[in-house]
Amino acid sequence: MHFAWLVVGLLPVASLSAVTLAEERASAALAADDVFYLDALVVTASRTQRPLADTPFRTLLLDEATIQRLHSRDVRDALRVIPGIQLREIHGKTGEAVQVQGLDGERVLVLVDGMPVSATTGSTVDLSQLSSLDIDHIEMMPGAASALYGSAAMGGVINIITRNVEGMTRLRLAMDAGSYGEARELSDEWLPQRHYLAAADLALTDTRQLGFSADQRKSSDFDLYDGSWTSNGFDGTKTTLAASWRERWGSSEPGVAGGNAALRVEQYREDLVGRRLTTSNKDGIKEEDLERWRLAANIEQSLPVGQVSASMLYEQQRDDTAQLAVDDDIVAGNLWRSADYSQYKLMGQWQAPRMLLGRTALQLVTGLEGFGEQLEQQKKEMKLSCSGVGSNSTTTELGSGYCLVDTNEVPEEQRRSVEAFVQGTLARSIDNGVADKGAVSGLQELELSPGIRWQNDSGFGPYLSPTLGSRQQWQLSMSGTDWKLQTRQSIGVGYRVPNLKNRYYIFDHSINGYKVLGNETLQPEHTRSVQVSAMITDGKRLHLELSAFHNQIKDLIEAVSTGETEQDGTVVIYRYSNIASAMTRGADVSAQWQISDALQQRLSYSLLDARDLEIGAALVNRSRHHIQGLWLWDVSADLGLTLISEYVGASYTEVADSSAGTANHMSPGYWQWDLKGDWRLSPTLRWYAGVNNLSDSVRDPRDSYDRRPSTGRFPYLGVELTF
Repeated sequence: MHFAWLVVGLLPVASLSAVTLAEERASAALAADDVFYLDALVVTASRTQRPLADTPFRTLLLDEATIQRLHSRDVRDALRVIPGIQLREIHGKTGEAVQVQGLDGERVLVLVDGMPVSATTGSTVDLSQLSSLDIDHIEMMPGAASALYGSAAMGGVINIITRNVEGMTRLRLAMDAGSYGEARELSDEWLPQRHYLAAADLALTDTRQLGFSADQRKSSDFDLYDGSWTSNGFDGTKTTLAASWRERWGSSEPGVAGGNAALRVEQYREDLVGRRLTTSNKDGIKEEDLERWRLAANIEQSLPVGQVSASMLYEQQRDDTAQLAVDDDIVAGNLWRSADYSQYKLMGQWQAPRMLLGRTALQLVTGLEGFGEQLEQQKKEMKLSCSGVGSNSTTTELGSGYCLVDTNEVPEEQRRSVEAFVQGTLARSIDNGVADKGAVSGLQELELSPGIRWQNDSGFGPYLSPTLGSRQQWQLSMSGTDWKLQTRQSIGVGYRVPNLKNRYYIFDHSINGYKVLGNETLQPEHTRSVQVSAMITDGKRLHLELSAFHNQIKDLIEAVSTGETEQDGTVVIYRYSNIASAMTRGADVSAQWQISDALQQRLSYSLLDARDLEIGAALVNRSRHHIQGLWLWDVSADLGLTLISEYVGASYTEVADSSAGTANHMSPGYWQWDLKGDWRLSPTLRWYAGVNNLSDSVRDPRDSYDRRPSTGRFPYLGVELTF
């Protein structure tokens, strides 16, 4: 194993007597009274700022302190510990996408500060591209949220809230490095896997803040087995640069003149190379260069008539891929693709003043949104001759006897939508008088939250998505201790318009034996979603939650084998298609226990039944059983240990289809354990280290149906300086 990364320990040591904001937040997050975040303010479930305990729809929260203790390099690492979330590897990449309630990433809307993130390869957001550096907290709302957030929120919403350290100047520098071991690393680099990050927050005035951040992850190729040309990782870098400006004036409370504004610009770059064995059993490589620019702005103003806000997003990305033979003497078959994608969103929202009618409080939020996306894709391919070329292609005969064919595969395609929504909440406090000790005190609060969204899409016309949520809070008195019971129920209609990538994009991974094609004839997906949950807590030591769901889906869009092949049967063709009827149902149970002031435990179990009702078979790539565990132990004031456990059950990766000649295939279940440690030497200096995947649970790369992790045991060491 490479141990060269241990030289990180030679980095300079600095000290500062002041206690940093990060420390304050970490200690607060782990305090017994705050451990469940019930008083934390969230926005996703109601589009208004409310305490987590009072949200009308079930919402889960992950805070900055926990994200740092997980040593999260990206959002993918952070989401692993949220109950009910599974991560699935994106086909043809090393990245991962989210899966909630058996609905994959195409149906779970990923937001940054309330604005959508565009997908890269395919039509799924790659969570490994989203740096965790600037995150203040993450909010996750499972279940159909189309009434609040429109298309793509059919399975839920993940909202990443960036940090806002108003009135504080600080600098954070960190580096970590690790290795998969000499038997697997395909590079003799000194530090084969490393991560650098830097963030600066500058308080220009008490109300004006500038922020800058840089995050780079460098990785070398690795292989699970000696002697294989195909690599399991990538060689290259993932870099995120961001700058932000925030300003506040007056008061931010509704009804009082004042407001705030924010502007954030971000660039993400990905430069990756992977070794692949071509379909003709030749050594080849796949290169991918991706660049994404993102500009988001928001302004809020409190007025006597309520609170108004306006937001804007523009995002543009270019994705260049190449599939090349290593042998320079055989260039026929080499191909290059370039895809240009952009999206924009404009949104205006009005939050009416809260009205009190006796014990009943009325809150109304309404908004108007505009969305657009655009896609264009080009292909260049080296052929032996210029014969048989399509009419949408141009050719260039080369002196070597080859022909370079330039094809406009996807001419500029566009989609537009105009949407309007309204969401109301009616909350009533209930006086039950004096309760007898040892008995249920009774209902304290009752809340109803109806909502509806109208969406008019340029390709599919108008659609209405209604929803209704309810929340009840009960006061319990047991053994002289006051407990609270919260129950939630919701029903909603989900709606998802096929995006441009579903309809037109060509994901060509011929070098690995398959190709995924878009389908212009796709129809929108519809779902009927029912969610129920019950949570009981004493607010200090114990927090228990049980939830159940049922999603009935019509016209589910999945990539399915067409039975067609290319290149003499070596490349299998998949195409996005509608499944007439599908269903996902299941339950999540979680327990969070503050065992002592220093030790916290979180456990969760998820049961899922996901089926294609048309053929009566299981939906692929959905595990029936999922277990998560998290232990946070403050050994001392300066030393903390974190243990993460995850079990992902077996899942079908191919189901029998007689017409396509396929059989049932399953990916085995597996356990994964991560151990992490933090050692604060001073208020400024923190060491951290860990071992991911302690048991080295990995896939068999010779089995194309094996979906276990592609990364094995990974020890690492890092250092962080905060001023």
